[in-house]
Amino acid sequence: MALNRPFMITLYWGGNVEYENGIIKGDESTMSASDIIRQKIRYEQFQDLAYALVGVEKSSYKLNMSLCYQYSGRSNIAPLINDSTLDMYYLVATDENYWGEVCVEIEKIVIPTNTSLASNPDTIVKWFHNQNSSSQVAKFKYIFWAFGPAIKAFHLCRPVISIDGAHLKGSYKGKLLVAASKDANNNILPISYAIVDEETVHSWCWFLGHFRNFVAPNRQLCVLSDRHKGIIHAMENLEEWKEPLAYHRFCLRHVRSNLMKRYKNVNLKKICWSMGSTTQKRKFTKYIREIKAINREAWQYLREIKRSQWCLLYDENHRLGFLTTNISESMNNALRGARQLPIRACIDLTFNRTVQLFRKHSGIAMNCITPLPKCMWRLFLKRDTRAQSHVLSEFHYNERVYRVVTRSQINGTGGNTHTVNYFQHMCTCGKWQMERFPCSHALAVCRNRGDNPLSIVNNVYTTMTYIQQYNFGFVPLPHVDYWLDSNWTIEADYSKLSVHRGRRRANQIHNEMDIRHPDEPHRCTLCHQPGHNRRNCSNSQPRFNE
Repeated sequence: MALNRPFMITLYWGGNVEYENGIIKGDESTMSASDIIRQKIRYEQFQDLAYALVGVEKSSYKLNMSLCYQYSGRSNIAPLINDSTLDMYYLVATDENYWGEVCVEIEKIVIPTNTSLASNPDTIVKWFHNQNSSSQVAKFKYIFWAFGPAIKAFHLCRPVISIDGAHLKGSYKGKLLVAASKDANNNILPISYAIVDEETVHSWCWFLGHFRNFVAPNRQLCVLSDRHKGIIHAMENLEEWKEPLAYHRFCLRHVRSNLMKRYKNVNLKKICWSMGSTTQKRKFTKYIREIKAINREAWQYLREIKRSQWCLLYDENHRLGFLTTNISESMNNALRGARQLPIRACIDLTFNRTVQLFRKHSGIAMNCITPLPKCMWRLFLKRDTRAQSHVLSEFHYNERVYRVVTRSQINGTGGNTHTVNYFQHMCTCGKWQMERFPCSHALAVCRNRGDNPLSIVNNVYTTMTYIQQYNFGFVPLPHVDYWLDSNWTIEADYSKLSVHRGRRRANQIHNEMDIRHPDEPHRCTLCHQPGHNRRNCSNSQPRFNE
């Protein structure tokens, strides 16, 4: 069990425990974590069980345990410390629908040598200095940083990261590298940053090597990126980023952009996207015929790219439905004000923005009254409503294989047939195994069997996970007088200073990605409705000060 990330556990006490359809079926002597609290098991006994489950020594590691529970329609979280379980007895005794889960965070016992180390000990900061630096004066080249709470939150997220680089717009030439993912509510979660001189093979290998060593040492990940040669080289040559520890996938938007550079045809743009995003073999074959009819050289160009790296159909369910690097690119857009600042101010701004992010989503998560966060709950209800019109037929009782026929629509769509393997969590539509989130066909089978539809939803999408992701707090930085004495000073590489006449460019340069299909209307980027933009959208919110 990895000791560098938190995890959710449910302890079962005695009795015979059996699993049926992924749900624990126990006899009368089986007790769950909430039952342990009901029986007033002492905290020390509860702690010993957790240490035994994790397999670590009390003398070397500390377990920070929190109880996530729902009571009277509200989600709550409370730390499990000595005698704190007494506060839960009333809840268990008065609420028949009480449900709880324990989150365990493993912390190595260390003795801090300085106040600055004690403030945010899980935060990672690594330097790489220029070769002509001296022992007393270091010339800046690279810096990597990742905040401890963000690292812990990421380990409760889906195992997908998006990486990208953006230009610094201040007086110092360089690039800001960002790695980000999405939380249980589909919000962007920044994980780590780096400032480098250029996007090169060396800088990307250095960034990804530090990410693997200090953020996700043993976790299997899917990495989404553009087709930059430095990223491709790092993913192919670094042992810790080779399959099956990691899977490299290309941003479909960038693949389409590269195609448009060679063959400028708006119809090719639309077909390329459809080909990369479909999960059905028959549609993929149809798009191949269409692209060949337009330009055979374009199809030959796409054939040279490994299908698993850009086609969702051949992805083998590693990218979990993420098609583009919009996660990291959105972070770059949100940090465009930071990219105009000096390097130290840029780092300070990322810290303050991350603190604001955690404070904001912590409040949203604690006020969530649904089993799933708002975004995923809305998707769940949409698919569940659609599932009620499907027609089912059971084909294999022991394997629980079903045929699901969708309702025909007035516009000629629908009426499709899909096969659901309920025990293996697979559907021929591809969405269930691809997203780890049940499709409407799976929900139709689940309701037909009389099971709880929420039982087939992966834990990474639950409200309890959402609460725990933002339960990790920050500590204000101490006064500079209490910082560690590094015994060396740092200076800028003056060869990287850039002086331009006039005002620096702040807006993004448009390229072939911005070419629209003639039939594609302009839509608002906030509400996705045609006829207006985000500047005059009624759903717009005031932005943070840049």
